[in-house]
This record gives sequence, C-alpha cells and structure tokens, in this order.
Amino acid sequence: MTNCFVCGKKKEDHEVWWNKIAICITYDSEFQNNEIISNMSDKSMMCHACIKTMEKKVGEKNKL
Repeated sequence: MTNCFVCGKKKEDHEVWWNKIAICITYDSEFQNNEIISNMSDKSMMCHACIKTMEKKVGEKNKL
C-alpha cells in the first residue's frame, strides 16, 4: 500500500496511477502541464479518484 501524492490516503496498487503512466495515457498537454503532475517525482503515485477530479478540472478550464 502507498499514499496518494494528492489526498494522502493509503491505496492498494490496483487503485493508483503512477506518474509516468498517468502522463503517458492522457496525451493531453493541459493535463500534463498541471502543477500537481509537474511536481510529482518518479516515485510518486496518485489515486484514481484524484486523477478523475484533476481531469474534470482541466476539462472545465479548457471550456472557458
């Protein structure tokens, strides 16, 4: 179990996105340039709920 980089909650391996996977899968430059993603280290991970929340915020920002 590891802690999410964003919310700090302990998560199982199947509930998380590791930095390089999260960035490679999205292919969205706005998402990749997000401050939180930029601050992640190679060993940081983010839980699925935080990734989905971040994607939603980036999508809403792009609509403006």
